[in-house]
Amino acid sequence: MTVCQHRPLILLLIFSCLSLHAFGSRVNITNNGYRDIVVAISPDVKPDQAGDLLDKIKLLITEASAVLYGATRNRSYIKSVNILIPQTWESVTANASTWENLQDAEIQIDLPNWKYGDKPYTVQLGGCGDPGEFIHLTPNYIMNFDSEFSTFEFGPAGKVFVREWARLRYGVFEEHGHTGDDSAFPMFYRAAPAQQQMASSVPNVCSDQPVDFTYDYGCHVDSKTGLYDTNCTYSFTDQFKPGSSIMSDHRMLSSAMHFCDDEESSLHKHNREAPNKQNAVCDMQSVWSVISRHADFVGNNNLPANIANVKPTFNVVRVLNGARYVLVTDVSGSMDDHNRIGRLYDAARRWIQYDIPDGTSLGIVKFHSDATVLSSMTIVKNETRQKLMDKVPNDTEDWTCIGCGLQKAIDILKPGGNGGVIVLVTDGGQNVRPYIKDVTPQLTSAQIRVVSIAFGRYAENEVENLATQTNGKSYFINDKGSNDELNDAFKGSLAFLPAVQSKNLNVQLFQKKYQNGNKFEDSAIVEFTVGRNLTFLAEYTDRNYLQNFTVKSKSGEVYNTVIYDNAAKLAYIEIPGIAEEGAWTFSLTVGSSTKDYVNVIVKSKSRSSSTPPITVECLVPSGTVVVDAGVTPVRLVAVVQQGRNRVIGANVQAHVQKPDNTLQVIDLVDTGVGADTTESDGIYSRYYLDLSDAGRYTVVCVVNSTESSYIDDGMGQLQQTSTGDFNRVESGGTFRVEKPVTRSNSYPPNRVTDLKVVAMEVDSMSLTIEWTAPGQELDSGTATEYQIKYSEVFDNLLENNFGSKPVKFEQKDVLSGSLQPLKSGSKQRVSLALPDTIDPVTYYIALRATNKRNVASNTSNVVSVQLAYIIQPPTQASKADPTPAMSSTSDTHVSSTGKSSSSSSSTASIRGFTKPNTILSPEFLSSAGSSGLKGSSDLLIFLLSALLISKVHSTVSSWINRV
Repeated sequence: MTVCQHRPLILLLIFSCLSLHAFGSRVNITNNGYRDIVVAISPDVKPDQAGDLLDKIKLLITEASAVLYGATRNRSYIKSVNILIPQTWESVTANASTWENLQDAEIQIDLPNWKYGDKPYTVQLGGCGDPGEFIHLTPNYIMNFDSEFSTFEFGPAGKVFVREWARLRYGVFEEHGHTGDDSAFPMFYRAAPAQQQMASSVPNVCSDQPVDFTYDYGCHVDSKTGLYDTNCTYSFTDQFKPGSSIMSDHRMLSSAMHFCDDEESSLHKHNREAPNKQNAVCDMQSVWSVISRHADFVGNNNLPANIANVKPTFNVVRVLNGARYVLVTDVSGSMDDHNRIGRLYDAARRWIQYDIPDGTSLGIVKFHSDATVLSSMTIVKNETRQKLMDKVPNDTEDWTCIGCGLQKAIDILKPGGNGGVIVLVTDGGQNVRPYIKDVTPQLTSAQIRVVSIAFGRYAENEVENLATQTNGKSYFINDKGSNDELNDAFKGSLAFLPAVQSKNLNVQLFQKKYQNGNKFEDSAIVEFTVGRNLTFLAEYTDRNYLQNFTVKSKSGEVYNTVIYDNAAKLAYIEIPGIAEEGAWTFSLTVGSSTKDYVNVIVKSKSRSSSTPPITVECLVPSGTVVVDAGVTPVRLVAVVQQGRNRVIGANVQAHVQKPDNTLQVIDLVDTGVGADTTESDGIYSRYYLDLSDAGRYTVVCVVNSTESSYIDDGMGQLQQTSTGDFNRVESGGTFRVEKPVTRSNSYPPNRVTDLKVVAMEVDSMSLTIEWTAPGQELDSGTATEYQIKYSEVFDNLLENNFGSKPVKFEQKDVLSGSLQPLKSGSKQRVSLALPDTIDPVTYYIALRATNKRNVASNTSNVVSVQLAYIIQPPTQASKADPTPAMSSTSDTHVSSTGKSSSSSSSTASIRGFTKPNTILSPEFLSSAGSSGLKGSSDLLIFLLSALLISKVHSTVSSWINRV
């Protein structure tokens, strides 16, 4: 496949998830109004001010609806909102909830993440155009959003909400920079000379007006880059009243009402040159361009309309009678194969006995050529568990009518209203009507989720599609596998239960299957976040196969009181009290049978009510069905956190079992490149490339600590807490590939989005750039070659012009480092020679990577270097400055045209250069200051003398003329 043939496919990836989002969220837009937005309050939030909190939520979203209507050019507003309150808030009047839950809510109100505090933020796992996961708001922000402090700190709340909604719904990113040496998106940059004079750096924002600002105290020019140092910040003047962009600096939100646009005639023209995340991730497309391509608006959907009333309606709901589940199980003749019916029987009974919480309603339906209700909806409690277990079928019959089983489940759920979860287990293709497609409209209309469990490789393909359309989950049970896969599926279906407080979460520390041996010994780590209800479980196929089972604590205390439940085929050892920290070892002796096995699971709850456990969420954001793997690569993601605080530096792996039963281990990374969106946010990602087989792929995430892993919680001297040793295991479910990748196909290297200039060398007329290396294909392996190019014209670096118009850096231009690609994820740095010139000039630089098939990545983000006069920030001179500092109380400010003005007698002075187009080093300025130079005349004489001594006579007249 040629480069030009493949690149449109990669551009397609930018918007490929938009159709999936229609299934991944229950929010819909009709006649310009968004309906069924869910705001869910975490059970960790105390009900002390419940009434006031609910009132404030309504006020905030009402304000946001009006802002959204204007920002989307009269094309959308918020029509209806469901507010889900915790089940424990029994004193608050609420309607019965049906399908709403915390984990799928668009807006989650929960305790703060230390890194953000009360600042609203959106979790985004994907790239440009990909929907986010949720918006996080804290109770404190909600209660005080209209205070003067909150408005100053975060911006007007309605606009802040719309900015986060744009990230969540449309998959756009911020249009501003960040402080810190590690940021690929600096606070300042130099625009093209046509936009400014004297090479002043300007704030990295998108605005419809020249940016009028002042430098904050302590800024100075970085001698390596010619930019202001990475911790330099700015303030806008009172006269600066931009109309755009909402995605820019929050301090612009007092006047900004619009998103920037790519249209030439637009009053809110997008700034393509600003080195911000929107430009980097969305390939310099404006925010409005991405939004207008969203399914909500594309193809003349929801055209501008005059709507007089854009106030939302609100419905406060709470789980009143527990969750509702229906087990719908296949009993057709093929379920006898590989003892599927027997394995299902054992796993389902174990699920009913130990996993379904009290208060949940459960119904049971079996289907073959017809369907039968084995148990109507029954509240699960001690008195009913055994009766429900006895209803699980263990005999098979004839044909397969999946639609019949689903219809019966709909019928028994209907009296309780909308909502409910169907756990559908099947092993074959449907051959009797009604088919799945015939009942799908009823399922979606009733807002019923379907969790599909496909038994064996010939299970009906439509079950994954159904799970996707109903916002459920999918699992696959391999005939050559074991009950642990089936148990994972049943436990995973309980993800849709009402949320519980963090202290009541059960986390899985360990899981492993043992067979074909005599005696085994292994260990599980109990770290400082867990220890209550520590339980070692041994699931067996035959009671006689498990001959011995013991557990020993780190200090050597032995626990050998084993409780056997033969009906559930389970043995377990419970550790009383709070388990001590450290490695707990267990040993088991098994029989000689080659067909039996024991599956050991270790789980625990948090150590204390005030310390949430470290948890892992394992997921495949692209969905449960991959229609064409050559167009849509699969991203594997694991979210590792303690409460809302992220866990950084862990060793995270995805274990993928392919359709041919081979197991692959993929290292997931948190580097902010490739499949990973943001560096060091506790979200670990990678593309999975080996999609050469059609069929079902099963994913399990395994997380282990490292010596450097820590919780980003703001605690201690380093504002972080070491995790110590810990382990977690979490199932990620199943995805099915319809059209696999062929040998003639090839993914390109991933696009570089973090290219940045780290140094400029005056004497050698060179620059040093840095980026994270892409892979041979996407973010795996090592690319074959780089094409690093530069031009004085920004547009020459754009996708269509990159191949012919810019100049390529050759090997002879390399001063240090190498053009040879490093392994994906490695930091790569190279110093390159620039053309020698005496005139001020701006060079734009970008790169592409190619692989061995000569398939190229999309062009990287564009960076620039400018060789021209530099104005030191007028707020304060450095210690080496030869001229006095500006008064910090003066009104000195700079606009993006580069002009400085002041009401004080101080004037901004040019901090010169050793060549007319370069920057003086701090050492040079220091020597000038130590010589007793005071005024601009003395400095001019000193500079001229230095230039003459260095034999750069040809530049003197040019420099004097400019001054």
